[in-house]
Order: sequence, then C-alpha cells, then structure tokens
Amino acid sequence: MATLVWKAPMHYYAPGDEAAFFTWLHSIPGIVSVRGQGKELHIRTRSIRLSKAALFELVAIYIRYHGNLEELAMFSTPENRQWFNPLLHSRLSIRSSSK
Repeated sequence: MATLVWKAPMHYYAPGDEAAFFTWLHSIPGIVSVRGQGKELHIRTRSIRLSKAALFELVAIYIRYHGNLEELAMFSTPENRQWFNPLLHSRLSIRSSSK
C-alpha cells in the first residue's frame, strides 16, 4: 500500500461539487481509502503502481481541483512523466479555453 497526501487547499463551489470530488476519487481503481487529517487528505492506494487509466484519472482530478502535481511523483515513470508537468497542463488549459 502507498499513501498519497493531498496538501493543496480544497475549494468546492457547491455541496454537489464536493460530493462529485469524493465520488470521482473513490471510483478510481486502486484507491483503497480516503481520509481527512487536519488540512490534508490521505489517499491510500492498493499499490504504488496504478493502472494507466487509474493514474490518468488521478492526474485529471488533481488538475481539476488544483492539486499539486508534485504530490504524485511516486507514480511517475519515464513513460508518463509528461503527465505531471504543470507547465504542459497550463498550456493545454489555455488552448482548450480559446477554442
């Protein structure tokens, strides 16, 4: 098991937004438990090795809810390293919002 600690402050815009966050997080394969501890969110995974699809979902939820992608470093491999580049994601956000 591995424990991922989400340290970024959480901001929800409505009760449904908070529910959507936790529903999405719990739906990711390999996530065993999610527990708040002070201002941190402790996310336990079955293994340090998540499937490509599960890791993609975890990166997506971090981007959507403004998490610090550096917290996901334990899942980084040479094949997926670019997923964790905040500069790349800011450029993609700019491109998608200008369409």
